[in-house]
Amino acid sequence: MQTLQHIPLWVFALLIGLIALGLVQTRTRHMPMRRLLGINIALTLFTLVGVVQQWRPTPWLALGLLSWAVSCALVAWALGQGAAPQGARYDAQTQRFTVPGSWLPLALFMAIFACKFGVGMLSATAPETLHNVQAAIGISAVYGLFSGVLNARAWRLLRLNQSV
Repeated sequence: MQTLQHIPLWVFALLIGLIALGLVQTRTRHMPMRRLLGINIALTLFTLVGVVQQWRPTPWLALGLLSWAVSCALVAWALGQGAAPQGARYDAQTQRFTVPGSWLPLALFMAIFACKFGVGMLSATAPETLHNVQAAIGISAVYGLFSGVLNARAWRLLRLNQSV
């Protein structure tokens, strides 16, 4: 319980914000491309910054970045090959995408938060567990996986724009 007292309040605010954002994603929405991409770019940067912050003071930053990039690209490419979610469409007149509601974004937001929170807790309570190349590669790959899944979904939606 004492450990929880040392967690900054902004962490709880971030959690609440991610939950709210994830719940909005469960409903069908009509949005322009900029808004469609905004959350993906933000969360991709969030995971990338996590890699940089975690491994910058170590000799494994380059490996962490490479692991993140390869994982993100492979997952985005593999999952991005599929069709857009059922019910998704692009209206060329309004230049808006119809995005069906899904619980997947909320699950991914919570997984990203839990992973970053766990790594942060380990950094604070048992930093020696993270001071190795395996942790740098593995944790960075997990962050890349999360970003890849989010970006694959956006990629499938963006292809609707090309088919119009």
